[in-house]
Amino acid sequence: MESSAQAERVSIRLILSDRSVVTVIALAFVLMVGTGLVLPILPLYARSFGIGYGEAGILISAYALARLVSDLLSGLAVDRVGERLSACGGLSLMALATLLTGLAPSFALAVVFWAGAGAGSSFVFAAMYSHLLKLVPQTRMARTLSLFYGAFNVGVVVGGFAAGVIAHYLGLAAPLFFTAGVSIVCAALYLRFLPARGQPVEPPLTAQEVMLERQIAVPRHARARIAHILRTPGFVMVIATNLAYMWMVVAIFDTLVPLFAHDALGMSTVGIGAVFAIALATEFVVLYPAGSAADRRGRKFVLVPSLVALAIMTAAVGWAETPIMLGVAMALLGVASGFAGVPPGAMLADVVPKEASGTAVGIFRLAGDVGFMLGPLVAGFTASSLGFRSAFAIAVVPTVVALILAVRSQETLRIPA
Repeated sequence: MESSAQAERVSIRLILSDRSVVTVIALAFVLMVGTGLVLPILPLYARSFGIGYGEAGILISAYALARLVSDLLSGLAVDRVGERLSACGGLSLMALATLLTGLAPSFALAVVFWAGAGAGSSFVFAAMYSHLLKLVPQTRMARTLSLFYGAFNVGVVVGGFAAGVIAHYLGLAAPLFFTAGVSIVCAALYLRFLPARGQPVEPPLTAQEVMLERQIAVPRHARARIAHILRTPGFVMVIATNLAYMWMVVAIFDTLVPLFAHDALGMSTVGIGAVFAIALATEFVVLYPAGSAADRRGRKFVLVPSLVALAIMTAAVGWAETPIMLGVAMALLGVASGFAGVPPGAMLADVVPKEASGTAVGIFRLAGDVGFMLGPLVAGFTASSLGFRSAFAIAVVPTVVALILAVRSQETLRIPA
């Protein structure tokens, strides 16, 4: 039977009718253009200091480690001073740290400055997520997040394309300077178009969405607030799913697939790039349908089968014997990844009170960054000691754990009868 929430359709136009939502999505795109400008050249920039491959990885890890350390603090800061101030402070730190990274006279200072950029990004994204959790009605949250994540994808592609051109003509440090400028632009846009704390811009609500609005009192003290959120039904499952998803992304896409394609299948860097483009394209295509299904049919309706597909395809990639087979497997993995990536953020909005959205986002991102840190380490160790097929199979374990928790959990989307 079709629910009343399904009967009242929510279009992309209605979602984008809220200026604050449009601004956050646009900022995500612009910010990820800046990220895309840096990512392809960062290892080469590190090598320009005369260090080896191992040391080059330190520069990249410093960003992720600083973000991991800052996640919880950034979430608490958002709840205390508001999204607007937190985001602008984070963007200013990103701009300054990125600029200093490009000007660093030594590799050690470059690592320190780039870690500062990672800390700044934690505050920015905590504010963005919290803004969406507070402003977007529950019945359109998954579709809104699908547009938000789509802006991520497109921004990275655009920035990555421009990175090579900028670095070729202006030098390896030039993309860092451009990214610093992008951060300043984003801070100005945030101040201009997003409301100050206590002045939300309410989107037009449907009748069903009005019925779902709620306000829940939460403790003000940081420790009590965190403990309260962790006891919220469904929250542990949500953060476990986010950890598993981020683990899969960095273990498979960023670590095992490039090594497997190059060393086992003999593919060139061009071929590897094409395989990634295929996966990114299929993921992008299914993001909005995934969000629509999660809003209309429920989060578990999308999450459970997508986690099953994600587990199967993660292991299957390691059995590809030709570049064509790898391309097909990656296309299917992109579909599974697109469907599995949307529900966790929507489920976070379902289970967490808006008054604690910043802290909840901080914990949510902390879990994801733990997966981001551990995924490539475990993948690299298992690939070197057990082989690629075993490494791909072991990378499935976090997804299976998340699947078990999801199956045992109740549906988080509250649909009025």
